[in-house]
Amino acid sequence: MSSSLNFVLRLTSIVSAIALIWSFDALAQDEPRWTHPELKWNTIETEHFFVHFHDGAEQTGKLTAKIAEDIYKPITSLYGYEPNGKVHFIIIDYDDFSNGSAYYLDNKVEIWASAMDFELRGTHSWLRNVITHEYTHMISLGAARKITRHIPAAYVQWLGYEDEKRPDVLYGYPNRILSYPLPFTVMPPWFAEGVAQHQRPELEYDLWDSHRDMLLRTAVVENKMLTYSEMNAFGKNSIGSERVYNQGYSLSGYIARNYGEASLQQIAANMRSPLRFSFDSAIKKATGKSGGQIYDEWKKHLQEAYAQQLREIQAHTVTGELVQAKGSGNFYPRWSPDGSKLAYLSNAGADYLGQTALVLREGVGGKDKLIKAGVHYAFSWSPDGTRIAYSRKSEKNPHHSVVYDLYLYDIKNKKEKRLTHAARAHSPSWSPDGKTLACVLNGDGAQNIALYDIAANQLKIITSHKTQEQAYTPQWSPDGRQILYSYSQARGRSLRLYDVASGEITPVNLQHSTNGESLEDKSTDARDAVFSPDGQKIYFSWDVTGIFNIYSYDLAAQHVTPLTNVVGGAFMPSVNGNGELVFSTFVAEGYKIAHLKTPQPLPAEVTQYLPSPDKNIQLAAVNGDLAHLNLNGIKYGAYDDKQIPNFEVKPYNDHYSAISILPRVMMDYGTVKLGSYFYSSEMLNQFSFIGGAAINRNKDYDLFLLVDYDKLGPSLFLEAYNQVRHAGADGYDFLYNLAEVDLGTRRFWNSQHHSQLSFIYSRYNAKISFVDRGLKQSFGYTYFEGKALAFRHAFHQRARAVDSDINPRMGREIELRYTREFNNFINSDPEKAFTLTDYGTFVENYEPHNVHRVELDWTERLPLPGRTGLTLYGRGGWLDREVDSFFYFFAGGLDGVRGYPFYSMEGRYLLHGRLTYRFPLFRHLDLSLLHLYLDKVYFAVSYDYGGAFTKTKGFSDKLHDSVNLQLRSELFSFYGFPTRVSLDAAYGFDEFVVRREGFDPLTYGKEWRYYLTVAFDFLDN
Repeated sequence: MSSSLNFVLRLTSIVSAIALIWSFDALAQDEPRWTHPELKWNTIETEHFFVHFHDGAEQTGKLTAKIAEDIYKPITSLYGYEPNGKVHFIIIDYDDFSNGSAYYLDNKVEIWASAMDFELRGTHSWLRNVITHEYTHMISLGAARKITRHIPAAYVQWLGYEDEKRPDVLYGYPNRILSYPLPFTVMPPWFAEGVAQHQRPELEYDLWDSHRDMLLRTAVVENKMLTYSEMNAFGKNSIGSERVYNQGYSLSGYIARNYGEASLQQIAANMRSPLRFSFDSAIKKATGKSGGQIYDEWKKHLQEAYAQQLREIQAHTVTGELVQAKGSGNFYPRWSPDGSKLAYLSNAGADYLGQTALVLREGVGGKDKLIKAGVHYAFSWSPDGTRIAYSRKSEKNPHHSVVYDLYLYDIKNKKEKRLTHAARAHSPSWSPDGKTLACVLNGDGAQNIALYDIAANQLKIITSHKTQEQAYTPQWSPDGRQILYSYSQARGRSLRLYDVASGEITPVNLQHSTNGESLEDKSTDARDAVFSPDGQKIYFSWDVTGIFNIYSYDLAAQHVTPLTNVVGGAFMPSVNGNGELVFSTFVAEGYKIAHLKTPQPLPAEVTQYLPSPDKNIQLAAVNGDLAHLNLNGIKYGAYDDKQIPNFEVKPYNDHYSAISILPRVMMDYGTVKLGSYFYSSEMLNQFSFIGGAAINRNKDYDLFLLVDYDKLGPSLFLEAYNQVRHAGADGYDFLYNLAEVDLGTRRFWNSQHHSQLSFIYSRYNAKISFVDRGLKQSFGYTYFEGKALAFRHAFHQRARAVDSDINPRMGREIELRYTREFNNFINSDPEKAFTLTDYGTFVENYEPHNVHRVELDWTERLPLPGRTGLTLYGRGGWLDREVDSFFYFFAGGLDGVRGYPFYSMEGRYLLHGRLTYRFPLFRHLDLSLLHLYLDKVYFAVSYDYGGAFTKTKGFSDKLHDSVNLQLRSELFSFYGFPTRVSLDAAYGFDEFVVRREGFDPLTYGKEWRYYLTVAFDFLDN
C-alpha cells in the first residue's frame, strides 16, 4: 500500500493521540507494564469505594477498604466536594515498586502495596499515608474542575501541507503540525502535591518529618530553593522534582496556618471559574495576596527561622571530608573487611537517584572502578573480601515481574552470579562464616528478614511481619550470633537485634546522653545500623534532634554518643578496623560520601537543633468543619490496623470508566473541522479504546477507532480509519473515501523489545459527479484494494535524563518492518481502467502489485561533553519488484531529507542517513509567561544524505544532501501539560528536475524549506 497515504491517513486521524495516552489525571509517573493476565483479581465493595486486588495482596486490599472509608468524610468535607460514583482502588503487588497514582477523571486510584523506602522521605504508615494522599488528589482536583470530568480538555489543532504534491494526491505532505490543549482542570503541581501531603493534619498520617525538613533546610541555607515559577512544573532531576513536593507541602502549610485552612479549599474552588486559568488569581481571591507575594514572605520566614534553629549547630559543625562529591545519590559506603578498599553506590553522571551503580575504590582517595550498574539498597562484602553480595531488579522473571533478587560479584574474575529468581529479596548481609546471607523479603505490604543458605540455595524467613510491618538493612554481628536491623510499623524506625540461636528479638534501647531519657519511641527514626569490627558498638543514623547524624552505641554501657554535627543529614555509616568512619551526607545538591579519619565524641548540647515554631501549629489547623467530625478513632496512634474487618470478597467483574470526550477544533488544508476525541478503559487496563471524529463544512470527515484488549498476555488490537475528501476541477466533482482496518497482536517481550503482527485491509473508493445535458451524473469505483500481513519489531534503549526528551544523548533504537502486500490497483492507463459490461455498467480493471516491503530504521545516540550529543540515524527500504509509483517509498519532507519536498524523491529503494549534533542554548531558563513555563531551549545542526530510486545502477545520482537547522524548546502549558516545539529550516544543496509523463517538469533544491511541530512530544530524532 502507499506508504505516504497510509501515514497521512493515520496522522490526520490521530494527530493528538499522544495527548490521550498522556494521563491528564495521573499524579505520578506511570511506566508501560505487563498486564499480568495470569493473576486472579478480587473485589471488595464498600459504601463509597470498590477495592480490586489480585491473589497474594488480600491483606493490603482489605486494609485499603478500611482506610478508604475512614478518610472519606475528613477529606471530602475539607473541600466541600464528593465525587459522583464510587472511586476504584487498584492494589498492585507484582513488582517491587512503591507509588500511588490518582486518575481522578476515571474515578480510579492505583496503589502499589510495597511501602515506600525513598532517600528523600521519612517513614510513615504507608497505606494510611498513600491512600489519603491519592484520595486528596481526587477530591482537591475534582473541587477545582471547571466542567464535568467527562470532558477533561479541548484541543486546537492545525495541519499544514507542502505545496508540492503528486498529481494523484490532493495535498502535499504535512510540514506544520500543531496540537494544543485547553484543559478544564488547572492546578500547579506544588499545590496539588502540597495539599495531598497536608491532607488532614489532625490525622497525622503524613507530617513534616526530618527528611522533609532536611531537604528544605539545606535548600534555604545554601540558597538553592526552587523559585515560585520552578515550583509550577516537574521535569527536574530527583532532587528538584522532590523539592516541588517538599516546597509545595511547606508552602501550602504556611498558607493554611497564616490564612486559614479554609483558604486551601477556597483556592481550589476559585479554579472552577470557566475563564480562570491563572492560579495566582485564585490565590489572590482567597487570601488577598498573589502567589508570588506569599512565596516571598514564606521564603523570608524560612530564612529567619532556620537561622535561629541552626545557631548552635553552625557554630560547631562536624561534617567530615567529602571524598565523593559527584552525583546527587551516593549511598552505603562500605569498608572492605581489611579496611583497604571502599565500595559504595553512586549515580555520578546520571540525573536520578534510582540510577545507581556499585563502585569500588582503593582507600578513600583512590580511583573509582565501576562494578555493576543498576544496584540498589545495601550490599555486603564477603568475609574474605573477594566478593560482594548485592541486589538489583531484573525482568527475567515469570510473567515479566520486575523484582529484586540477590547476586554475587567476584571481584578478581569480574563475574556476576545470580542467586535467587523472583524472590523479591534485597539488602543482603554476609554472615561471618561466609555461608549465609541475611536479607529483606518483600510481599503484600510487609518486609521480613530472611536467611539465604548459599550452598543449599534456600531462603528461610525468620520474622513474622504482617501488612504494614517493615524491616530494613539487616547486619550480622562479627561473632555471627545476632542480626541487627531497623524496624517500622508506622512512623519512624527503631533498631532491633535478632538472636540467631533462640530467635528472640530485642529492641535496642537507645538513650540520649543529655538526660538519660529513653527515646525508643515512635517519634524518632534510627536507621542504617552497622556493628563495629570488634562487635562492641553499633554505629547508626538517628534524627533524635530533628537532624539525622551518626551516633555510636556502646552495647555494654548502653550509651549513645554523637559523632557528627551536620546541617543537612548524615546516614549509612561504616567503620573500619582503624576507627575511620565513612558515611553518606546530604547537602542541597544531594547525597555525597564523607570521611572522618578519627571521629570524636561530641557533647550533645552542640547538636541541639532548636524546634521549629511551625511544628505544633501545623498540627493545630483551623477547626472549620472539625466540630461534626469524630477523628478520635482514626488519628495516628488511635487506630489499630492489625484489626481488619471481615469484608466480603467477590471475584472481579469488569468495571469501566465513563467515556471521556475531548472536543477539538482543527484547521486542515485551509478548512475548519469540528469534532471530538473519546476514550474509555477498563479499570485494570485490560481493555481500552480511543476514537475520534471531525468534519468540515464540505462534509469532509475523519474517523478513527483504536481498540486494545490485554487480557491474554499479548495484546490484541483493532484499528479502523476512514476519511472522506471532496474536490472539484473542470466541471467535475470528486469524492474520495479512504478506509483501512488493522487487526493484530502486540507482544511486550521486555522493557526494550516489542513486536507486532497484523493483518491490514485497505480500500480506497472514488466517485465522480458531473452534469451532462442538464442531468446530474455520477460514477463510483474502487481504485485500490489491498490486503497485507505486517510484522514489526522494535528495540528501544534510551538513557533517562532530565533532558532526554529534548536532547536524547545515549541509547539505541532499531525498528524492522516487513510487510507482505497483496495490492489491486486500477490500471494506470485511463483507456484500460474500466470495462463496459453488457449491462451498460463499468467494471474496474485492476493490476496486481503484490510485493514484499522491508524497512529498517536505526538510531545511535552518542553523548558528548557539556550535555551535547551526536545522533546517527539511518533508514532503508526495499521493494522486491517493480510496482506502480503509488506504492513507492518517498525520501523527502519532514521524515526524510528535509531540504526537499516529500514527493520529490521516489522509488522502490530508499536510503537515508542523518548526522545530528545537538547542544543546549539554555538548559534552564525558568521563564513564565501567562499559562506557559519555558524551561529548556536546544539547537541542532543536521546533515541529511539520501534519496529514493528505482534502479540500482547509478543510484548515487538519485541521492541528495541537505542541511537542517533546528530550534527546540521544552515548555509546560497550564502547569502540567508538556508542550514541545520544534522549528526547522532546511536547505537542499542539490538542484534536480523531476519529470512525470503528461506534466510539466518540476525543479527542486537550492531553496530553504521550513517545518513546525507543536505537540506533547517531539516528533523526530
